[in-house]
Amino acid sequence: MLDTRNAFEVNVGTFDRVLDYRIAKFSEFPGVIEKHRADLEGKTVASFCTGGIRCEKAAIHIKEVDIDHVY
Repeated sequence: MLDTRNAFEVNVGTFDRVLDYRIAKFSEFPGVIEKHRADLEGKTVASFCTGGIRCEKAAIHIKEVDIDHVY
């Protein structure tokens, strides 16, 4: 599982064994996901956020770095 929320939101609470990149704001996400592509390669990724469009946008960014199994 990949937490796409910012570090402040993650600090409030998240799930056990979740990957998060401690971003300050979501606009950092595309660059961070590209830099850490190897963390996700060959895996199924389930991303989550607090709702709204962020999860959908995160999935698009993840697919743009050729990670195919994203939910």
